[in-house]
Amino acid sequence: MALALASSCAPAFASDRWEEAGSGAVAILPVPSRATAIIGGSLACAEQLWSLRLRVEPRPAGLPLAAKVTIDRSAFAVAAEYGAGVFTMAVSSEMLEALKASSRLAVVLGPGEEAPRASFALRGSQKVIEAIAPRCSPVDLGPFQPVTLSETDAAVALAGPLLADEVKLFRTATSGTPKLAAARLDRGEGREMLFASLCGSSWYYGRSGCSLFGFLRDAPTAEWRTVYNTEGMALYVDPSAAGTGWPNLVTLEMPGGVTPIHWKWSGEVYELRDPQVAVEGLPAEAKDP
Repeated sequence: MALALASSCAPAFASDRWEEAGSGAVAILPVPSRATAIIGGSLACAEQLWSLRLRVEPRPAGLPLAAKVTIDRSAFAVAAEYGAGVFTMAVSSEMLEALKASSRLAVVLGPGEEAPRASFALRGSQKVIEAIAPRCSPVDLGPFQPVTLSETDAAVALAGPLLADEVKLFRTATSGTPKLAAARLDRGEGREMLFASLCGSSWYYGRSGCSLFGFLRDAPTAEWRTVYNTEGMALYVDPSAAGTGWPNLVTLEMPGGVTPIHWKWSGEVYELRDPQVAVEGLPAEAKDP
């Protein structure tokens, strides 16, 4: 629904810089220049997968096209699927980083001089992409239950004081203020879990632009204890593994992670269930929680 909304509303929101859509993990691209057949575009994220969507003048549906996406001087060959007046192309993590760091995006949809094409400015792209990334929906991992953090959740009031020192460090390093999102889980018998993220800079927090924290307490009057901290991750709980009262966790790297990372409760903190994962490139913070 969010993707359809983005494609239908692009001309109304378009300007000379990137803009956040009214809802969801959707960015509206600026008005295209040097365009033939392409009317507007958007960048959207769903289930941690990013896609570039370009509205075109009506044309017959056909097979996927071999499109060329050029971001400054970096060229990418991608497949463009057409449907309902929109060409959709998958955006890799490499392309996403290039979109944030570059100044110009050019797209050619198919071969020949008559192929639809357009150029888009990338002014404000980094700020908008980092703003919408936390709103990207989680991957469907079947029996695992997603934990959805929100900037408007009541849990933000609990997380704020716990992350005050981290916010100060961020402000000192970047002169900005990170966005705080949180969610609280009631585990029964007075047990509570609190998860929170700070997002605002891929330079400071790594590729995801976020840092994820986990806290718990055994009673409503007890102090919160830090039990988890990594770079930004899509977070799930494993309801089948809660013999100690605390469930195991499952995470996916952001953006574009597809391999679940499993965490077990050690009695004090959450630690990797499979040490092999640490060897395969997990962020340093996660290797020694």
